Amino acid sequence: MLADLRRPERTFTIRQLCNEFKATPRALRFYEDKGLLTPAREGLNRVYSHKDRVRLQLILRGKRVGLSLSEIRELLDLYDENDDGAAQMARSLKKFRERATALEQQREDIDGALIELREACARLEKRLAEIRPDLLPRAADYDQVLRARLDGHQDAALGK
Repeated sequence: MLADLRRPERTFTIRQLCNEFKATPRALRFYEDKGLLTPAREGLNRVYSHKDRVRLQLILRGKRVGLSLSEIRELLDLYDENDDGAAQMARSLKKFRERATALEQQREDIDGALIELREACARLEKRLAEIRPDLLPRAADYDQVLRARLDGHQDAALGK
């Protein structure tokens, strides 16, 4: 009886899960094709169990943090072991730490790229101010000015 309380017998339709998790039916069918979800069938309708709902939640969480489907499958396969989830938690912890380290490196790379881009913008603005100061205030409109000049409408582009 205690097991009944921990694993409710409630079932879910594909529409209910899609609405709850903001997923598409196509995504759920894809996860089913990959063997990550195994809904029962009632005629042509898929019937998702509480276990399927939990698995979908774990799949989406794994995707959100950047795990691959094979990594997610590995973690889901550990879900069925009878060890109160210890193996799954230990493996998840390792995967999450690895992913956090990778994301921190990406953040450092992005921060470095932003610094380089800002420096390049400053150099370009400085050089543009030296050779074509008339374009600097309109840097955002540069494409429009250039196109007008190429089309022979220089005065119209400059507002003259």
